[in-house]
Amino acid sequence: MKKIGTLSIASALSLMLIGCGTDGQNEEPTVNQETPAVSENETNAQGESSSTGAANAEQNNDAANQDDMQKKMDELEYAEFELEVEYAGDTEYEVELEQKTVGSVKAKIEDSLNHVEKRGNEAFDELHPLVQKLNITQQTKKDEAISDVLKTFNLPTDYTKFDLEVTFNDGTKIEFKDLKK
Repeated sequence: MKKIGTLSIASALSLMLIGCGTDGQNEEPTVNQETPAVSENETNAQGESSSTGAANAEQNNDAANQDDMQKKMDELEYAEFELEVEYAGDTEYEVELEQKTVGSVKAKIEDSLNHVEKRGNEAFDELHPLVQKLNITQQTKKDEAISDVLKTFNLPTDYTKFDLEVTFNDGTKIEFKDLKK
């Protein structure tokens, strides 16, 4: 009787192993026929790219966009622009636009006034035109710089702290700080 039970268990295990298949090296991937496959440049009905296509496109766009951003940064007088404006109620507007030495550009917007947070290309596309409009030079007075920035960035004038640090293309850094109580 024990032999029959052992034989039955061994047979069941053998069938399970056979049913579970191979080591996966020769298997064909399964395709969900309800949803058509999406190529790298196509999107599905919801406007979403396939994960492989999106990853490849994102890498290509990042490289292309980094080149574009680098060229646009070369048009500016500034290699780095950092702005932090704080307001009552723990709200602030903080932006950074920086040309890195490795040939890349860093851009970010953290705006708790309007509940906006952007990074990368999206932040750059918003910041570059604003920074380009500024008339801040190495001879600009503090009050003029603050007024120019607040007007250009459409920020309220009732700040509690204003801190702007600009690094010009020649490496010169200037900083404008103002505290209100």
